[in-house]
Amino acid sequence: MIEAMRRAILIHYHEIALKAGNRGFFVGKLKHNLAAALEGLPVDRITHPEGRITVWLGDDAPLEPVLDRVRRVFGVANFAVAHESGREPAAIAETAWAMLRERPFATFAVRVKRADKTYPMMSLEVERAVGGMLKVRAQEAFGPQVAVNLDAPERTCSIEIMRDLVLVSVDKLAGPGGMSVGTAGRVMCLLSGGFDSAVAAWFMMKRGAKVLFTHFHATPERAGQSSAPVARELARRLTPWQFNSFLWMAPFEEIQRHIVAKAPAPFRIILYRRMMLRIAERLARRENCLGLVTGDSLAQVASQTLHNLQTVNDVARLPVYRPLIGFDKEEIMHRARLLGTYATSSQKFEDCCPLFMPKNPIIHSQADTATQAESALDVEALIKLGVAGATLERFHYKTGEVVECGATEAPRDPVVSP
Repeated sequence: MIEAMRRAILIHYHEIALKAGNRGFFVGKLKHNLAAALEGLPVDRITHPEGRITVWLGDDAPLEPVLDRVRRVFGVANFAVAHESGREPAAIAETAWAMLRERPFATFAVRVKRADKTYPMMSLEVERAVGGMLKVRAQEAFGPQVAVNLDAPERTCSIEIMRDLVLVSVDKLAGPGGMSVGTAGRVMCLLSGGFDSAVAAWFMMKRGAKVLFTHFHATPERAGQSSAPVARELARRLTPWQFNSFLWMAPFEEIQRHIVAKAPAPFRIILYRRMMLRIAERLARRENCLGLVTGDSLAQVASQTLHNLQTVNDVARLPVYRPLIGFDKEEIMHRARLLGTYATSSQKFEDCCPLFMPKNPIIHSQADTATQAESALDVEALIKLGVAGATLERFHYKTGEVVECGATEAPRDPVVSP
């Protein structure tokens, strides 16, 4: 009976399998991340038999929390609840039927992966043998209309035959795919309270990057108006995808006032963004980050024209990554809904840039004219002012919950009054 068989979550990966000589590093990171995601649940062990990962569950392991956490582990292409089975086709069919019989179906298919090449039957032979036995059982239970359909079955029974193990599963679940977080180095994301930057951060995590955050906010944090609480909630919601997050909170209003006082109005937005990029880069270098990330989408707003993006880029030495550059707003908002960040980003708040928004911002700037526009500013002093005012907040994902640690001040650089 199925109740006597051991349960496991059978996990397949895709891109990791293409890593050849480095595969062990990537698989090891995936196993580590799965263990972190499942901390606090009764998991016996995580093994790696012949090109797949098995998470062996304790007898009292609650299934839905396990599945929910596995869904948020990058590197997982697909996964399924599996039961250990005997090696003979009749035993495999018995295990499969115990998993299939609870929900009626009209069509089904059997798929076999035979990693153990010493197994006496070929994959197709096992499929036919097990499929035939399941068809008899299903027709007896659900009616004579039940048939095999290899193209679009209602239910799919998957059988994995390994050297010392046979696992049977029904219906795969989609994982997030991508690469395991922590395999691609660190980046610093300029996190606003809006939809775009949170989605951009998620896409970088999906490619294996560990994402740190810098948020620029007005001073003081006005209840119901400030973007700071929204940024914290976004960092909190993104943390389960990478297990811990660092959020630098940088007050920006004083810096904006200097720019408003000394720079031409049409250039304000560009100069704000150049200053933010400089400050974020200074913090990024302290954290050994290898690049900066923004939520820019080409031509979405005036500051995101090709000319203005290049003008902003001109002040950065680290690479600036824009994973949403070809997305439109509807695509970004759709992804935000899927991530669960949409409601948070929909909250009304007073972003720091619109506090001093010019009526007619420049849309075709050049780096040299922007440099000239900020020539009256003591740029280095403003950078140091921004870095010195930043505080660090930490978020950790443990046993299924996100815990927020207290804020700490940034290490101080000498600050010259602008």
